[in-house]
Amino acid sequence: MITAVPEADRARAFVADLRRRVKATYVVFSRYDQSGLQTEMVLNEDHGNPARQAEWLQAERLLQSRSEAVVPRLGDAMIALDGMRGLVAVYGIDDTIFGLAIVARPRAFTADERAALEGTLRAGSELMRRLANFDGEQSAQERTAERASPAQYVLRRDFTVESRWIPDDDPNDVLQSILELSVDALPPVVEGAVRGVTASWTDDPATWTPETVVPLPFMVVRVAPLTGTAGPKIGVLVERYRSRNPLRLAAEKFAMSSRELEVLSLVLKGFGTPQIASTLDIAESTAHDHIKRMMLKTRARNRVELAAKTLGWRGAS
Repeated sequence: MITAVPEADRARAFVADLRRRVKATYVVFSRYDQSGLQTEMVLNEDHGNPARQAEWLQAERLLQSRSEAVVPRLGDAMIALDGMRGLVAVYGIDDTIFGLAIVARPRAFTADERAALEGTLRAGSELMRRLANFDGEQSAQERTAERASPAQYVLRRDFTVESRWIPDDDPNDVLQSILELSVDALPPVVEGAVRGVTASWTDDPATWTPETVVPLPFMVVRVAPLTGTAGPKIGVLVERYRSRNPLRLAAEKFAMSSRELEVLSLVLKGFGTPQIASTLDIAESTAHDHIKRMMLKTRARNRVELAAKTLGWRGAS
């Protein structure tokens, strides 16, 4: 999956720095978490085929993971890059790959350009390691939700249910309970959303356009036309987004920066200022300043109040 990377994301800023250092047709990048799963891609979407670039990253990552060379490292690309010359920078620590960048162009790279890329290995590896530490828990604001398994419906044109499948992820889940209340029909809130989407559909297939609506704050309904030998039908996916990041409230309510969220996550783990500074590779005075700013934003008198307010505990408003 290609994850959208905001302009303010430090991984995107890191790739922008690579593009300044080396003039290339393509500079594409992929980042990985502690378990080796891909979490982000930064592609040349304005030049070339993004899907092809994603294939390069996946294939190169597979080959690089089999290499016994030390990490971090810089070398020639192991895969064919559609007739271009390519260099690959592998960012990581202790045999764990946290990031991989491919730079490619028709002509060969000079020794100075290789040296410029080598100069990014140490700092880049440490940055990617720190980002990986916060993936799925204390990452920046854009990764604050997790998609649950969607319920699936096939409807006839009169909105009657032809078939359905509801996941059994969590019997206490409010969305699952809503969906299971209606056995032979759509729940009213879902049916209302589907009727609203399909109201503009006519006998002309060109009017049958997919659409996504959010009828409830936690519910996402995706409606799309289905075609088959029995005639057109309506496909419906019903999903909910479950919060997985306890710092979402802090990010939204108190306008915390990505760095402040990293510091806050360590405060919540009970780290002192020296430990925070060491973990994030910053000066103790800098860590102290981040904490001070967060306390000003939340009007907290101490770290206990800071934790309570950012986590939204009752009575800590």
